[in-house]
This record gives sequence, C-alpha cells and structure tokens, in this order.
Amino acid sequence: MERRKKIGVGMVLLGATLWGSSSNSVEYLMVDQHFTWSAILFWRMVFTGISFLGISRFQKQDLLAPLKQDGKWMMKFILLGLYLMQVTFFKAIYYSNAATATVLQYTMPAILLLMYLVKDWRLPTRREVVAVVLALLGTALIATKGQGAALAVSGEALFYGILGAFGMAFYTAYAAVLLKKYSCFLILGWGSLGNALLLQLFHHPTLEGAVLDIHTAAAFGILFVLGTLVAYYVYLESTKYIPPAETGALAAFEPLSAYFFSVVVMGNRVGPVELVGALCIIVMVCVLTRND
Repeated sequence: MERRKKIGVGMVLLGATLWGSSSNSVEYLMVDQHFTWSAILFWRMVFTGISFLGISRFQKQDLLAPLKQDGKWMMKFILLGLYLMQVTFFKAIYYSNAATATVLQYTMPAILLLMYLVKDWRLPTRREVVAVVLALLGTALIATKGQGAALAVSGEALFYGILGAFGMAFYTAYAAVLLKKYSCFLILGWGSLGNALLLQLFHHPTLEGAVLDIHTAAAFGILFVLGTLVAYYVYLESTKYIPPAETGALAAFEPLSAYFFSVVVMGNRVGPVELVGALCIIVMVCVLTRND
C-alpha cells in the first residue's frame, strides 16, 4: 500500500476508534446524569468551535476566508452535514441506545457510495459492493448481537438513525471539497459554532435537572477531547489522502471499537455472533485498502 493511503486509512481508523470509545459517554450523560441530548450537543459544539478557531488564529490563518469565499459550501456543510448528522444521531440514541443508533447511522457507506456512483454515472465495482455489504453486516452483528434489535426499534429511532446516515454522507462529501482550500480546524471551528447557533435557535438546550459532579466532568472530558477534537480532526484530514467513499466505509470501524471498549471496560462477554461481526469489519478494511 502506498504511503499516502496508509496515512489516510490510519487516520480514519483512529477517528472511528475514538468515536466508538466516547459514544458511551453520551449515553451515560443522558441516562445516568439526566442531560438532554440538545444540552450535550450544544456544549460539545461550543467547545469544539472555540477550540478549533483558537488554534486557527494561533496558526495565523484568515478566520473569515471560508465564510467570505465559500459561504455556499459552508452552509451546506453546516446544515446538511454537521447539523443533520449530529442532531439525528443524538436523537436516535435518545429514542433507543448508542448501539442501535450506531448501526442505523452506518448505513452511510451505502448512501455515500450511491452518491458517487450517480455523480460519476457508473456501476459499482465488485470490491465496492463487497466492502459495503461487509461493513453493514459487521456493524449490525456487533451492535445488535444478532438478536435483530435494529429491526425492532421505535419509529422515531429508525427515522432519525437513517436520516443521520444521510447527514454523515453529506458531511464527508462536503468536507472533502472544503479541505482542498482550508484547514480542518478552520472548517470544523465555524461548522461547530454554526451548529451550536442552530441548536440554540431551534432546540433551546438547558441544564435543568442535569447532575453536575466529577463523573459528569469526566464524561464530558472524554467526549470533548477524544471524541470530538482528536476524532473529527483525523477523520476529516483523512479525506486528503483517500477518497471520501473509502473514508466513509472505513469509518464503520467505530462500532467495532465501541464494542471492544465495552468488553474491556464493562466486562461484557464476547459471543460468537459478535466475533463474526468483528471479522466482517476486519475483512472489509482489507478489501478497501488492498491495491488493485
């Protein structure tokens, strides 16, 4: 594998691993600390926006450049990408759980691949078909433990989960366009603040009823630093090295990492169905990263 592709694949896998390890923090804050989904997402976006724009300022970048020169693409990235992806994913967790929300959102590789097939007006290759099938099958087996939970979710969870998959596809595609001209920090900084503004306008996040203690601080710390700052940076930077369609499919490694951390930290038992799911994702990675 050429060096640039190795770097891109490594970035996607790292980002997906960090997302997987932090997804439990979101569910913990909702269930045990009684935070609303909008409050968690709002403060996550505020922290991300300020941090990334601060880094951009420190690097002496033109902070207003993407807004002045590519305002149309930024609006698409914020509305159809970041906002749609984040809000629907958090709502899917609220109406079901982190595992179900994840498996629904990771129908995204098929959606993203379809977008590029239509754009390029071509049929999928055998490798692309096999990779998407393996990604979907693997995430479904791991997140549901083979019990069919993804088929028994509420109507709200199903709606928001699938809608989130479209948001994640748009997010990946629009980011690839913007990152050809601007840094990841700059794009995510404005995108996050724009997302926070939309949340404030439409959802009115509040901390009423939430438990504020050391456990809350730890959960937010994991969510902010690992699951947001580092994860988003390496995921979006990967689109500079590999095609967005491959980035989206490789990101399906997230459910595998989430399951791994649940076993290591929570002591959950590993069953044969989960092992088959893990094998599907590992094979998918090999299929996508091999040279033709």
